[in-house]
Amino acid sequence: MNQAFLRPDVKETADWIRDKVSENDFFNSEHIVRYLTRRIFSMEDIRQVLLSGTILEIHSHPLRSDAFLVLGAANGEPVHVVCTRDRDDNLIILYAYHPSMPTWQDEKTRTEVKGQAMDARQNAKQRTCFFCNSEIEPITVGNFDFRWEGDLYVIKKVPAGLCVQCGEKYISAEASEKIVEKIEKEAFIEKDEVRVFDYER
Repeated sequence: MNQAFLRPDVKETADWIRDKVSENDFFNSEHIVRYLTRRIFSMEDIRQVLLSGTILEIHSHPLRSDAFLVLGAANGEPVHVVCTRDRDDNLIILYAYHPSMPTWQDEKTRTEVKGQAMDARQNAKQRTCFFCNSEIEPITVGNFDFRWEGDLYVIKKVPAGLCVQCGEKYISAEASEKIVEKIEKEAFIEKDEVRVFDYER
């Protein structure tokens, strides 16, 4: 990583991340696995960003470990990868995305709104993502996967909030209760085939 002007603690973290990635000693969040299976990113993309990128931001949370936003490139395009160091000294890759509007003016600069950085806005009506502090927009999820007592259900047309950067979805309490109620009443409109495979085979 480019460490020429990093504080010693950030440089140490950057070295630690690089060592973990070089040794293939890290874990991926479900977000990352979804990106891989949808071919949004490859594992090599993630590795390349973490091996040669720069720590752009450190996000602190009172109940969680610090998260590190690493800026790098994959296939000639800027990529942000957010990772953390857990209490057991594991490297966890949380999510990745291509920085873009409305949150990012460019790969290094957050968009400013009314003279304030987006991540510093204090607006009760503006919802921001807990994980990456980016904007949440209302959407309708075409197919929402939901597990209940070991069974997989797919609920169509679910109203939700979607983080424009990391893709985290937020479902209201009312919508969640309605989903549970429909499952308990077995209010199915159809059954689709689900493809299952064994990781060990």
